[in-house]
Amino acid sequence: MKKHSDLYFTVDKAFKILLENITVPKNTELVPVFNSLGRILKDDVIAQENIPAYDSSHMDGYAIRSKDVTNASKKNPIVLKISRSESTLGITPRHILKKGEAYRIQTGGYMPLKSDAVIPVENTKLIHNALVEIVEPIEKTNFVYSIGSDIKKGKKVLYKEQVIRVQHMGLLASLRISKISVFRKPLVAVIPTGNELTDDIQDYRKNKENKVVNTNGPIISSLVNVLGGISIDMGVTPDDVGILQRKINHAIKNSDLIITIGGTSAGKQDIVKSTIDSMTSSGIIAHKIKLDRGRVTGLGFVNKKPIIVMPGPIQGSLNAFFVFARPLISLFSGQPTINVFSISATMVEDWTCRKKFRDFRKIVYVRLTKIKEKFYAKPVVGETQSISLIVNTNGYVTVPENVTNLFKGDVVQVNILPGYSYVNDIQFMG
Repeated sequence: MKKHSDLYFTVDKAFKILLENITVPKNTELVPVFNSLGRILKDDVIAQENIPAYDSSHMDGYAIRSKDVTNASKKNPIVLKISRSESTLGITPRHILKKGEAYRIQTGGYMPLKSDAVIPVENTKLIHNALVEIVEPIEKTNFVYSIGSDIKKGKKVLYKEQVIRVQHMGLLASLRISKISVFRKPLVAVIPTGNELTDDIQDYRKNKENKVVNTNGPIISSLVNVLGGISIDMGVTPDDVGILQRKINHAIKNSDLIITIGGTSAGKQDIVKSTIDSMTSSGIIAHKIKLDRGRVTGLGFVNKKPIIVMPGPIQGSLNAFFVFARPLISLFSGQPTINVFSISATMVEDWTCRKKFRDFRKIVYVRLTKIKEKFYAKPVVGETQSISLIVNTNGYVTVPENVTNLFKGDVVQVNILPGYSYVNDIQFMG
């Protein structure tokens, strides 16, 4: 195929070309229902039984035949004989209720045969623990949870490519489904490159080289994991073509998506692009992307598997992750559409794009705050390598190529990302 590494591509065109040159994995696996949270269903789920399986009681009380108490009143109380049989939760009903008989039943208990209503225990008077007095008529189906009233056998209850939430796990288990077929989590190999990097945070104390701690690798790996992928840490890789080739070859065999970090510019040690181009059945298809920051991001493939070549500076790495890795992880996880969670917020300051990149896709980092039920976004700008800038933000706005300014008072969509914008149920609001 023709390689396009010397041309600038829009984000959308580059992504389209990438998709044309890779195979989207659709591997599936069976997982226990209670381990399926966040997974994507492979198939529709059809109920194979009714819920409830039998007519059931909504209340603790007595199952009765409503006809037996049609004329009940305070002046004309009806006395029913309490059956020797009573409900046991989870046990199939076998007792046939006789005329003039009441049947002790718990909430959730199955109704005896021939009964059609329940009277709560507090609305009755017990006589010698053998009789029950009722002083009001009870309508048919009173406090009865009818068979299949929640879910009927044969009904489609969940849909293929649906994300499983906690309530779905409960539903599946209620239908006696112990394992469910889901799309396998994508495996993402992360390869930070650079002679200057170290994985040892205390390394500077051991030698005089003052190496730079590899922070982008763990950051990207963590984002992969919270978005539903499984990251594979390939460790810091020196600027050596042979070592990099071996790591990429290993990643091809053991992952679905490969991310390299650093080595994307034009310096002597920026070897990632040339290394990929030198490998068989591979190539960089776009190396200059209209993305600010992140214009030296590269997209490539090896054996039909995608490679995202991310810049070393933190903003460039994150931006490449937002626009390319995030949608690929969603796609590889089995999601048919890419849904990015966002919040409408009002800009509190003007923002203007950099002059050289007016027709680029822009990522604007913002500090999102909430005041009296309304959200506000303050743009935060600075150098591409500034980690402190990222620390002071908790959302980002994707600005299209044809927009160069955001003005105070504009309503924008602030993209929210787990791990970056919030952890568990804790939101980071300014």
